[in-house]
Amino acid sequence: MIRQILEECQKGTDGIGFNEVVLMVSNTASTAEVYMMLDDVRFTENGDVVTFMVSDGTHLHMNLEEVKEVQFIHKMNEQNMPSYSVWFKDESGEPVLRIYLRKSDNDDTNQPRHNLFMGMLEKYGELVKVGG
Repeated sequence: MIRQILEECQKGTDGIGFNEVVLMVSNTASTAEVYMMLDDVRFTENGDVVTFMVSDGTHLHMNLEEVKEVQFIHKMNEQNMPSYSVWFKDESGEPVLRIYLRKSDNDDTNQPRHNLFMGMLEKYGELVKVGG
């Protein structure tokens, strides 16, 4: 299920996926953000690990077996602009990875990206339980 969601985020519909995103990993002491295009997403052969690749060699791995929930969050931010994010959470409900959609530099893709996110929210619901 997680792989299906990630592939849908990447490929989207009509050839426009999430595109410009920020991947965020954080804990109580630190936060790391990776700004990237969501165009190079790789899964291990057995599908238990996903790697998000950036063209400069930066990459981030996520162990899918640790993800127990996927949450789609749509709200208005402090600037009264729409905010879209997908949170991958562990068994205690803590996010292990967050994907935030950035406003695209290409205005023509913003509406299709909005439509993709809202379609996924409608398809999957706000909270998806996965695993055992």
